[in-house]
Amino acid sequence: MLGNAGGGWRTRLALVALGVVCLLGVSIPMAMGADATPTYKLKSYRSRGWDRSFKADVYEEMPKVPRVLVFGGSRGLRMDPATIKKATGLTAFNFAFHNGRPEDAWAVTDWVLDTHPDKPPTVIWCIQATTLADVPMNPGLIVDERLSQAFPKSLINAKMKWAMKQPQRNILSGRRFGYDGMLWWNSYDKKRQQGRTLKRALDMYLDADMLAKAGNRKIPGNTRSKSYFVKTIRLLNAYKIRPLIVIMPYHPRALKAFRAVGWGVKQRWLRTYLSKLQDHLNFRVLNCVNIKTFGGNPNGFYDGAHLTASNSRKLIRYCVRRAPGCFKVPKAPTPTPSPSVSGSPAPAPVAPPAYQPVPEDTSTQADFLE
Repeated sequence: MLGNAGGGWRTRLALVALGVVCLLGVSIPMAMGADATPTYKLKSYRSRGWDRSFKADVYEEMPKVPRVLVFGGSRGLRMDPATIKKATGLTAFNFAFHNGRPEDAWAVTDWVLDTHPDKPPTVIWCIQATTLADVPMNPGLIVDERLSQAFPKSLINAKMKWAMKQPQRNILSGRRFGYDGMLWWNSYDKKRQQGRTLKRALDMYLDADMLAKAGNRKIPGNTRSKSYFVKTIRLLNAYKIRPLIVIMPYHPRALKAFRAVGWGVKQRWLRTYLSKLQDHLNFRVLNCVNIKTFGGNPNGFYDGAHLTASNSRKLIRYCVRRAPGCFKVPKAPTPTPSPSVSGSPAPAPVAPPAYQPVPEDTSTQADFLE
């Protein structure tokens, strides 16, 4: 654990705002005031941190500390925390991101453990074969100190100039989220409402470029993402958490098309890689690439890969049935002096990987590498 936890960031922000109020004699809504609009209900949220900072703010406003977190990319955005709560009795939060990567999971895990070391979260981690390929880190991991504190200073320093050049985008433009981080509405819903059929969406998804990517037989080498994937699991294990890794499903038509062009090479590599990791790390894997595994509905997709909320709920219920042990929270640890820099009572410090520049795939959004 590195640096300061996010609580200090919000405290300093509140103090600055209070100082402005006192000096200028004006009334402004306080970020932490009882009457302030909850972040998820805002009409606009502009930030270089985009959905990373947005969800961190929403998480901080949760009335209870979530004990289940969802990690992943856009395919995990509709994994419903309310369904998790109903199935497990545990408060949950969706920390999946657009183009979510292992670096995101590492930063969030480090931050929430620093903030609530006595309440470590269980984890559902939605992945695909290309999750472990290297793409540019989201600028939110660089500019938001709640998340940047998890990385080596050398990495942050190397990327800060680039990150500060990124635009401040409005995450709530055409999107709505719940108080628990779940995506409620985005362009997929708008296009469906405007008449786009699933058949049309699949036709567009399975274009020549997508099939070429699916069949290129590229598998991740010694990537930064793999390093952070391993480190995150190791950190969770240090808190006696056994994360659940879910290999996400595809629409049957997309799965058939992918397999026809040789995509199976990537899938076999992923399963072999995870199996080898289980020799020294404690986690469970559920291979849900085929919707028959969890009783999914072929009509419950927006395209070849992105599940609707109803299909995501079926997937969640299957996960809880098949891996109930992954949702058992450990007893609160007895606080002890921490060897970590941030001072949380971690049972075992897990340092981030040393910074080393890596080639990053910038040809397409990470969630659409296949």
